[in-house]
Amino acid sequence: MKSKVELSDNFVFKYNTSRYSSGLEWVTELLSINHQRELRVYSWHVKNKCRYLLIPKIYEMSNTHLKLEKLTETNKPVPSVFNLIPNIIEFSLLGYGKKRKISDFISSPSQSVVRGILKNFKFLGFKIIQSTFLNLFKLYKFKPTYNKSYLIHKDLKINQNMVNTSKGVYFIDFGSSIITKNYFLADIVELATDHYNFKVNFELIKEYVIKINAKDLSIDYLRSQLYLLLLRRYLHFSKVGWADTNNMIKVKKFLSNLDDLVLNLKFNK
Repeated sequence: MKSKVELSDNFVFKYNTSRYSSGLEWVTELLSINHQRELRVYSWHVKNKCRYLLIPKIYEMSNTHLKLEKLTETNKPVPSVFNLIPNIIEFSLLGYGKKRKISDFISSPSQSVVRGILKNFKFLGFKIIQSTFLNLFKLYKFKPTYNKSYLIHKDLKINQNMVNTSKGVYFIDFGSSIITKNYFLADIVELATDHYNFKVNFELIKEYVIKINAKDLSIDYLRSQLYLLLLRRYLHFSKVGWADTNNMIKVKKFLSNLDDLVLNLKFNK
């Protein structure tokens, strides 16, 4: 094997190996967690008739590799996130009624947030950490009583893991995807946030909440979920990020105002 991903004229081959990974990714690859996540997404998609969601056609699935359709990308810009809402909803509903595995719990946004604040508690300060635990408490206190699960990609970005073709936008690379019950907003929050300029398109998030029929859920539940997902994105700073002092000042200011940012948010149209 030359690399984890190999290309031919018509196919993409993705191999289950930790050889080309490092850090936490090396562990998940070594335990085949990422590969198993990809297998289940492809198997669920095959069994579901999706109107909007496009993912590459699968030709072979095994514990060692995936043989996938090779996509041809166009030069046209990716459609607006607003137009991709039906695709994201259909992706999330692939997880409807599915049981979570231990790897889903370990990789949940809640676990990520807790790890992040423990790692960066000196930088964050008491106020942000206090707000974080308060929102975690609200998330579980006000969560809906029905037992509904969702699939979230967790690494979906306009310039990453989307391929724009003549047939439409394809979602790819599902090794980070998990089943969740309390974070169905994860992908839309990621796509609605300009992380470099500290701007959030709340109208886009509101539209998603309405279209996924979640506007009648507790407002405290929705706000706490939004708070935690926005916080999560800024908790795991790279070494390059830490080195940029001016940017870290902006990060601290954004996180300090995060409570006020979501507090007045309403989800009714």
